[in-house]
Amino acid sequence: MGIRGLQTFIEEKLSLLNRFELHNCNVLLDGNSIYHQMYKECHLTCLFGGEYDKFYHYCKQLFESFRICDINAIVVFDGARLDSRKLSTVLERSQRRVDYSTRTSVNIDLSPLLLRQAFINVLDAMNIPYISALGEGDDESVSLANHLDCYLIARDSDYYCYNLSKGYIPFDYIDINPIEKDSYHYLSAQLFTIDTLLESFVGLNSATLSLACCLCGNDYINGSITDPMFNHIMAHVAKSRVYKISKYNRTKHWYAMEWMKQFDDIDTAIENLLLPIDKTLRKKIEMKMRLAIQSYLNPTDTLIYRFASSTNGNLLKNSHFVKLARDYLDTINMNDGQIQIQIDNDLSEIKSKHNQPVPKFLLHNLTDLQLSVTFIEMLIHRHFICSAHIEIEQEPSIYVDAIPTMLPCLASLIKWDNPECDEYAIIYHRVLKQLKPVAYEITEIDNALDLNRLNSLSFIERQDFVLKCLKTSLADLQTYNHIHRDYHFWLMCIRYWYSIRNLAPVYLYAIIVSLIKSIHLFDTDHFQSEDIKPLSISVDDNRNHTQIEPEIRRSIGLKLKAMSRKVFGLKKFDCSIIHEFNCLQTIYMFSMYANEFFNRPFVYKIYPHQFLCGSFFYAFVESYETTRNLPAALSSLFKNESKILTIINDLFMAITLDTGF
Repeated sequence: MGIRGLQTFIEEKLSLLNRFELHNCNVLLDGNSIYHQMYKECHLTCLFGGEYDKFYHYCKQLFESFRICDINAIVVFDGARLDSRKLSTVLERSQRRVDYSTRTSVNIDLSPLLLRQAFINVLDAMNIPYISALGEGDDESVSLANHLDCYLIARDSDYYCYNLSKGYIPFDYIDINPIEKDSYHYLSAQLFTIDTLLESFVGLNSATLSLACCLCGNDYINGSITDPMFNHIMAHVAKSRVYKISKYNRTKHWYAMEWMKQFDDIDTAIENLLLPIDKTLRKKIEMKMRLAIQSYLNPTDTLIYRFASSTNGNLLKNSHFVKLARDYLDTINMNDGQIQIQIDNDLSEIKSKHNQPVPKFLLHNLTDLQLSVTFIEMLIHRHFICSAHIEIEQEPSIYVDAIPTMLPCLASLIKWDNPECDEYAIIYHRVLKQLKPVAYEITEIDNALDLNRLNSLSFIERQDFVLKCLKTSLADLQTYNHIHRDYHFWLMCIRYWYSIRNLAPVYLYAIIVSLIKSIHLFDTDHFQSEDIKPLSISVDDNRNHTQIEPEIRRSIGLKLKAMSRKVFGLKKFDCSIIHEFNCLQTIYMFSMYANEFFNRPFVYKIYPHQFLCGSFFYAFVESYETTRNLPAALSSLFKNESKILTIINDLFMAITLDTGF
């Protein structure tokens, strides 16, 4: 949720963080807050749409440092919005993103679209266990951290309110470079424990602390509710207590905690807080306040059960955590069958818009990160919200051309929930300079599926559904037969983007050259003893080096680096180039969601960090968009190296075949 100003109050005004050595321990990372924060820590620009390769390697460095310091890590991600309490807050934040989205500055702060996937790719590469909460992940993370004896690492002020047994480490207070000491390595970090805060306000307890923090405003409680209460609080805090602390530290948080410490329980505190509130509003406001503090007082406790029932390989990668979970589960006097019943009962409480239990297989897939939260939110709310990125104000949103790839999936969900009435899916996205709810009709979609049949579809049927989502035929797919299947899904997405956006060839060449640069021209002085047919090889993090003389490889590499580097010195930027790069990313993202919905009939091993680099894409298009003879320019760029030029031409022809270009 985030409590406004609490982070500054704890860290700077009260100075309650204590330095310590992080090693030989367990940590739980709040995935959503961590990957956003890590991109900032890398000092990477958001302007061009994502520097995924650099982000990926920085994340790998973090988990490699954990390994060196004997730190076991597990990651928890947020799930779907299961209720509407935060809707107004989410819409307000999304509108602010729209306000920023048409600005072009290297200091723009709009996290790139595919950060989450790039981060998950790191977890897979480093064998780090991970799981998603069903709803917001904060309280689930707290419970799981306590069960698994973990320090909790995040960047979210909510964690200052929870009773974490090991404590909370704000991510930007960790130095990820291991320090050697005696016979071990450690990371320098700073730790917060709730006891240090309670000792600063003698009489305060963890329950009344949570109420004090909610009074300061979070995603569920806004100022219009709490302002009358604060007037009451400030009038009743004794002047003698005010004089004991400097004006600099007399924030809302200080007044709330100073006042709240006189109460032993939240019932008495709430009763006093409501005194200045009109009697007709008291019940409604009391309910809001109690709901807001519920997660702090009684954190949701369901993820621990997944260790007993899950077939999710993502979760079970670390035997140390599996044993800790099993030891805890053995103490609760429930066998595996009873645990499964408990999980099923929890899932059955999550209802669709028309009050049907959301199908369990969808919720299991969500928890295993095999399904996008957008599908669950569509079932529950009939809408989801698209975050704006760098775009052109006069152009349609970057999501407009991507949304049709998902509509058959949304139609399947909506028709399952209410086949008679609901005719539209509502998707919020940018329209000019406003965030607008846009209705997409689903009644006429001819390839919608009966949701009850989803798990019984054959591989060919599932593949066919995804092909239709991408407006690709089986015959189109067969034109890729000479290319390794790891490339196929990306090629279909790129073909869809190139065709539907009606782009100039320079944009397509920019993506193809990005792929070539990353996979076939990885910077090395070594090449393989036998030449390989580049389009028949698998792709992995070791890369696949086309057999080119080292001097030629180095010369080409220097040209490409110089091209990319120069964009950071520009004073003005062509937003249309960035807009198109973000259109490609949304098409890939929504196509990936559709592929997940149909149980992944297309398997691929090429990921964003391997070749998507916004600054290089921008640099290439800007350098060559006015070039009349692009093939000749590419021959010069790649030193007439026939192997590379053949790959580029093969990919270009495969993508443009029958697209009308």
